[in-house]
Order: sequence, then C-alpha cells, then structure tokens
Amino acid sequence: MIRTALLLLTILSIGLLDTSHLDAKQPNIVWIVSEDNSIHYLNHFFPGGAEAPNIEALAAAGLTFDHAYSNAPVCSVARTTLATGCLGPRIGTQFHRRYQLAPMPNGLKMFPGLLRDAGYYTTNNSKKDYNAIEGDGIWDQSSGKATWRNRPNASTPFFHMQSHAQSHEGSLHFNRQTFESVTTQTDPKSVQLADYHPDTPLFRYTHAYYLDRMKLIDEIVGATVAKLQEDGLLEDTFIFYFGDHGGVLPKSKGYLTDAGVHVPLVVRVPENFKHLVPDGVGERVGGFVSFVDFGPTVLNLAGVTVPKEMDGVPFLGVGTSLDEVNSRNETFSYADRFDEKYDFVRSIHQGKYQYIRSYQPYLPDGLNNNYRYKNLAYEEWRQLFTEGKLDGPPLTFFQAKPIEGLFDCEADPHQVVNLAQDPRYQEQLQQLRERLDEKLKSLPDLSFYPESYLAEHAMDNPVQFGKQKAKEIASFIELANLALGFELTEDARKKLTSAMRSTNPMTRYWAMMTCAAMGKKASPIAKEALPLLEDPQEVVRIRAAEFLGCIEQVNPQTTLINLVNTTEDPIIATEALNAVVLFRDFYGDKFPVTRDDFKPIATGADVDDRLNYINGVPYPPKKQPNSPKPKNKAARNQS
Repeated sequence: MIRTALLLLTILSIGLLDTSHLDAKQPNIVWIVSEDNSIHYLNHFFPGGAEAPNIEALAAAGLTFDHAYSNAPVCSVARTTLATGCLGPRIGTQFHRRYQLAPMPNGLKMFPGLLRDAGYYTTNNSKKDYNAIEGDGIWDQSSGKATWRNRPNASTPFFHMQSHAQSHEGSLHFNRQTFESVTTQTDPKSVQLADYHPDTPLFRYTHAYYLDRMKLIDEIVGATVAKLQEDGLLEDTFIFYFGDHGGVLPKSKGYLTDAGVHVPLVVRVPENFKHLVPDGVGERVGGFVSFVDFGPTVLNLAGVTVPKEMDGVPFLGVGTSLDEVNSRNETFSYADRFDEKYDFVRSIHQGKYQYIRSYQPYLPDGLNNNYRYKNLAYEEWRQLFTEGKLDGPPLTFFQAKPIEGLFDCEADPHQVVNLAQDPRYQEQLQQLRERLDEKLKSLPDLSFYPESYLAEHAMDNPVQFGKQKAKEIASFIELANLALGFELTEDARKKLTSAMRSTNPMTRYWAMMTCAAMGKKASPIAKEALPLLEDPQEVVRIRAAEFLGCIEQVNPQTTLINLVNTTEDPIIATEALNAVVLFRDFYGDKFPVTRDDFKPIATGADVDDRLNYINGVPYPPKKQPNSPKPKNKAARNQS
C-alpha cells in the first residue's frame, strides 16, 4: 500500500499522470428569488431601503451588480425570460397571463433541462409561471418540498431555485383595519417616498410595511445559507440572490421605469470555485446585465455550452472578466398586456440614460387593473385624482403618456423629469431612438402584431413567423415613427392615408395605432379613418374607435360595445374592453357605459375582470358555478 502511494506521488511529480479529471468537479448553484421588489427597498442598493445583513454578507463574499435588470416588469414574462434565455417579444412569450403557451424555439430547452442533461440535479421550490411550453426533463423535482438534499448522492452537482412570496405584491393587499391598527417596525415618517407618489399617511405606511417584508426576505436568505453550511456545501455553491422583477408600490410592477425592472442582484462566490471568478470578489459591478443573461451565466459556470438559440451572454465563469462585464452598458425591456390591462411599451437603458417609447401613449399608466387596485394606496391615489387633489409628478399617472421619455437615471432616480423635448439632449434622444428601432427590427418584435392576430396566425412557431414577417414588422415600425413629429407633415399625411387603404389589415391597424398616438395632431385625416370603424378586421375597428374617440369625433363606445357583444374571441373582447374603460374613466361623462350594455359571447378571466369593474364588483369576485370557458383558454392565476 505504501509502495503504491509512493509510486503515485512520483508519477504526479514528473507529470506523467493525467490529472484533468481531478478538476472536473462542477459547482452547485442556488437561486434565492424574492418576488416583486426593485433595488429601492434594500439599503445595500438604494438609500432609504431596508437593512439586509444576510444579503450584504453574500455580497461581501461575492459581487454586487448595481445595474441588473429584469427584461420585463411582471412575473410570468420575466420568469420565462429567465428560464429560456430568450427575449419574450422574439419568441412569443411577452404577454402576462398567456392565452396560448408558446413552443420553445426549435432545438432549445429551458436551461435547467440542459443542466440536467449534463448531470445536474435540478430542483425548483416552486414557482414556475412560464409563458412557454416547459417540455420534459427540465426539473428533477418542482414542488414546495423540492430541495438539493434529495439528490441521488452527495457527489451530484445541483441547481436549486427557490422563490419567496413574502415580498410579493399581494403582501400589500392588507385591509383598512390593518392600516389603522397594525404598527410597522419601520417608522412611516422615516421612509423616502418616490417623487411621483402623493405624500399621505397611507402611502408612507404602505412603504414602511413593505420594508418590513424585505427584512423577512433577508432572514430567508440567511436561513438558506445556514442550510448550505450545515450540509458542508457552502464553499462549493454559487448563491444568486435577486428580485424576480421590480415593484411593488404603485407605478412600479408593470411599468418600464427603474421601479419596474431594476432589480437587486448579488452573487456569492464559493471559496472552492474562485477560479471561475478570478477577480473582484467583494466588489460592486457597474456593467449592465439582465435576465436574458442569467441562464447562460449558470450554464457557463457549470461548464455547459450556451446554445446559440439563446439571446443572453454569460457574465460569470470561463471566458468572462469583470473588465468586460463592466464595459456592458445597455439593456432592453418590454411591457405588453398585464392581465386585462393592455399597453405596448419598449425601453433601452444605455449608460445613465433610459429611453422609453410608448406606442399607445393615450393609455394612462393609472388605467384600471383589478389586481393592482386591491392595494389601498392605488385606490387612494385614484380617489385623489378623481377629487382634483393631485398636481406635479403624482398627477401624471392619470394622464396620457409622452410618446418618448428620456431620463437621466443618476440625477433623476425616480424618472419624473422627461428630457425628450429638452434641446440639450437631442443627441442622446436620437441615438437611443435609433438604437431601439434597430433592436426591435433585429428581433423582430412580434408585438407589432396585436395579441389576437398572433394567437391566430403565429403561435405554432412564433420565431419562424417573426423571421418570415421581419420586413413587414420593420415597415410597421417606420409607420409608428410618423407619430414622433411635432405636427402632421404632408409626407406623414400621405403615408397614413395610404396605409388606411391598404389591403393588408395589419397595415391598416398601424395606421390607426399611429393616428391614435398622434391624437389631435392627426385630426385633419379623421374623415379618412371613419370607414375603418366598419373594417372587416375586428382589431382595426378597435384602433379606429380609439383614435376617433381620443379626438372626440365619434362616440367610441358604440363600436366597442358592438365588438364585445359580437366577437367570439376573448382576446378581441379584452382589447375592446381596455378601450371601453379608458373612455369611461378618463373622458368625464362624455362616453358612459353600464354593465347592462354588455352581453358578450366570448368569456374568460380578463373579460370578467373588466365587466366586474364596470359593474363595481369588488375584486376578486366570487366564482360563479358552471361559468363558460373562453374560446382560447388562458392559464390565469395572479402572479
């Protein structure tokens, strides 16, 4: 035995033995995910946030990412981006509470399945919330009991993801009795409200209440680290802590400003795998990373090849460096439908600037969404607006949005000062406008077709559909950009009136979208738009009603009510009802409707939510027995 050992040592010393297999051990990776919180609620990232000693301890032994972003401001879209490594508008997963699950791009699995194929034990505890078809073989275990401790043997590397709802939006759905009787640990008088929030006792209490929730999240992080240490795994395991998108006070979750997408991210680097992150442990990383990069990063740490079908780029592991990561200065974000509330917004962060492009600027951010308005602060904010008690930044939540927003996120962290019309920033505006167009065309972005059209024509293979329609999508982007001028030029007039007469219904659709975005500037061509109220394509009729209603040339509710009552498609009904509520709530008494006006054929959760709101039914309503199912059944649970 002694002689054998001596022989082995001799061989090793002269380099005759292949020792590569001794370095083959792969790291474990754990994701600890808190729901619905942006950087603004942790002092490690933003002044006035909660103290979080356990999260800060992770950072001390790893890296803090000061510019980490969710690509979408809501759960299902953000989590699908995480799982797929793909941008939602390219693969058809951009709508929250999908009417139809998108297939994964050809040849691609969700990244935990790729880890599993490489020998990892993969567990999820337990939220998924995907807008894409998961496929087989992704998780070894996904449940409330899933844990790395169930792996087949101690030498099996693992990837474990756990999500925590203690910080979810729903935690702020407390009642008035709680507000009046339950004292928060955090003093409401001490909180730093966002510049766009009204300064009321309820808003201060809600903010303080949420900071207390973040302290619970920090305790969970500490407990998870303790379990890894107890199992002797801590120094073999990369630990990612991050928020699953922004939130959670009003005007955060669901919106593309930093409050909706700028998330906290720290990564603890284990002692035994420091060679995968050779520089900068304990530092703050200034480079930009986003959710589309997270899956590729995990694959890279595990030594698994990142598929070319993924859009993201690793920021840790072999082939990366902090110098390179710190040179990254751009992220892309997207917002579409959130439950029953439609909007279409895209954004580019580049350096200290954020550019936000609204394709439906006539829709106020404060347009009703039943789930959001369960929050008493949302309800109070709307009541203050109704009573005429708002001014300054808090008032803008209930007004039409600018088509373009440009914000200096360093000087103006709550993004209330729009620089888009400031002559000093026209160079930055033009640069980011062009960069966004380039990004949208390169995907190409499927949301340039309405959701109802995609459900009918694209969802068998959204990626292929996008490739086939790339030139057409580019033409829609150019048509939409006619709205960016200060007036209706003769050139724009000719192009829009020509588009209204196109044989392509989606070209007619974008003629109306652009006119609605322009509002009164497009009034000189309102007469040409009137025939589109009878267009054979239902969604074109919706957009024509929006345009002509916004400029008060017709009563839009006549067209919209007829659509709701005659369409067999619940997506069309939902799109029409989005406009119905816009005109009912934001045009005084000009366009009233009642619940009795509606006798829909198409039904479903989104249609019900809108009609219950019109009827004044508290949310969530009691379930009705034997209610009919929608034509295109949506997977609908609140995120």
